[in-house]
Amino acid sequence: MAKPSKKQSLLGQVQSNQKKRTSTTKNRRPSPQQIAAMKAQQTAQAQQAQTATDNDRPKGKGKWITLAVIGILFVVLPKPQLITYEKLGLVASSVYWPGLPGIDPVLFDSNLHPKPALERNTLYLCHDLKNPDTCQKYQIIKQEGFIAAMMELISG
Repeated sequence: MAKPSKKQSLLGQVQSNQKKRTSTTKNRRPSPQQIAAMKAQQTAQAQQAQTATDNDRPKGKGKWITLAVIGILFVVLPKPQLITYEKLGLVASSVYWPGLPGIDPVLFDSNLHPKPALERNTLYLCHDLKNPDTCQKYQIIKQEGFIAAMMELISG
């Protein structure tokens, strides 16, 4: 029993048959359901494009608002300063932050609690805020601004 052989065609002939089939499907008119689906897809794309352009505008405005808020906070909030103080010939430099209402002032490199009298060039460092006997008086030699304080914090 011999098996019947299959006819083989050349590649060029197979491709030409496929081209004819695709061209016949292109000539067909889409069904009403397909037309409705295409219209819905086009309107969805148009809405997405509309929202994309609408979203671009507030982002730029939001950036400016954020920068304005940061700028106002920078101007209003107290900034750290570098103070150099001495007692009995021992000189030290520390970054001092005056704090906010309800938040105590801080020396960044000390566990002691500062009580400043900057207008008199005096700094009191206390172990216990409730007991004034634990405070020591230091003479402030020099006060420097925000940039010097940041340089001191960065350099360590």
